[in-house]
Amino acid sequence: MSIAVYLRKEYFRAVTIKDKSAHILEFQYRPQRVDVFENGYQVFRLEYILESRTKAEIIEYYLTDFRLRGKGYGTVCINEITDQLGKKGVTLITAPTGYELAPLGYTGPDQYHELMTGFYEKVGFSISGDGDIAMKILEEE
Repeated sequence: MSIAVYLRKEYFRAVTIKDKSAHILEFQYRPQRVDVFENGYQVFRLEYILESRTKAEIIEYYLTDFRLRGKGYGTVCINEITDQLGKKGVTLITAPTGYELAPLGYTGPDQYHELMTGFYEKVGFSISGDGDIAMKILEEE
C-alpha cells in the first residue's frame, strides 16, 4: 500500500553548512525518496515510507561521498526534508538508529549506532528507551 503526500517535486534552497559557507542545494522529491544535488552532483539521498498520512519512517539516508561527512550536509538536508514533510501533515517521523551490519567505512555496527544516535539527537529526534529507534514529533502547520 502506498500513500501519496504531494510535495513540490523539486526546488532550490540556499543553505549554510558547518564551516559557514553558503551552498545552493536542489531537492528532488520522488515517491518514497528525496535526492539532493549541488552543482548537478548528488550529495544526499533519503528513502522513506509513509505508514499513514501522518507517520513517516526513514528507511535509510546517506551522503553519496564519504568525504562530505561531518561538514553539515546531512543536518541541513534532514532538517529541510522534515520541515517539508511537516508542512504536508506528517506529525511523526521514525528511523532506525543502526543496522545489523555497518555500512562501508565504519568499524562496525556499534560505532555506526553511536554515530547515528548522536546525529539524530542533534537534529531534534528523541531516542527510544532501548535505543533502536529515533523519533521526531512535528508541530502541525
